[in-house]
Amino acid sequence: MIQSKETITAYFEENFDLDRIRTLPITDKFKLINYIKLVGFASVISREKDLESVKESAYYEMDSTFYLLLSLISSGVSADVISQIIEAYCANFEDSDIFYAKLVILGVGALMIQQGIDRDSIIGYLILLLGESFLRQNYERIHAERDELEITDENQIKISFKNFDYTYRKMKYDMLALLKIKREQGHEKVRDLIFNHYGDKNLKLYFRLIDLKEKSISNEIFSKLMADSPNMDRFLVMSCRCIVEEWSILEMHYLLNAIIGKYTRFNKPYSEVMAEIEVHEKEILSM
Repeated sequence: MIQSKETITAYFEENFDLDRIRTLPITDKFKLINYIKLVGFASVISREKDLESVKESAYYEMDSTFYLLLSLISSGVSADVISQIIEAYCANFEDSDIFYAKLVILGVGALMIQQGIDRDSIIGYLILLLGESFLRQNYERIHAERDELEITDENQIKISFKNFDYTYRKMKYDMLALLKIKREQGHEKVRDLIFNHYGDKNLKLYFRLIDLKEKSISNEIFSKLMADSPNMDRFLVMSCRCIVEEWSILEMHYLLNAIIGKYTRFNKPYSEVMAEIEVHEKEILSM
């Protein structure tokens, strides 16, 4: 998670394996240039007008991953939440350097757009991620062609997200229901449900570890568990973090989808999500 005192570049240098991008084949690097240009176009519109104007442009739906990141930003989701969403998706791409690279580049770009950084600065840094040698040999040509963009079937990078595992689906809506209960009925109520009624021993364990008075220790435990645990455990750890810190339902919904590795189109009606959460909330409260 990006800290308020960190720059975007320092955060990515510290928390991501950028060598996976630098060592990509040259053909993959040139495919990524299209996405760097896409970020550049969006940044110009955002600086000259606003993020809502980006959503009305042709660039908004040109790529589904960028669409999701821009949607989160324009909805007011904070940089620390978006950075955790990027981290969670990247953890699903251990076997695909090109998917990892695309998500990092679009993630860096989206966060820079959120901060209002200018296009040339964004493009310069993103090309550097492809390697210093690549930058020296290609920067002038790429910069001269920064107003040319053509993403086609042949040169696009289609990230393969996972199908929804229904084990996760039920658990996700249970966790969202617990967050809703916390927001409406308070911390002690949700503690009682988790420890005395819900019946998941791993959820109990992780809630105890995250729900600590000393936040620096809680944050350290969270970081280690998220780095070293299996996927379902990471799912539960993140759920506990969201419940304890009382994040918004929207933020938790997209964070958990990112951990699962499932892509969710942002325009799903929020009322549908809330209706399903309420079904699970009733089940939990009746336990």
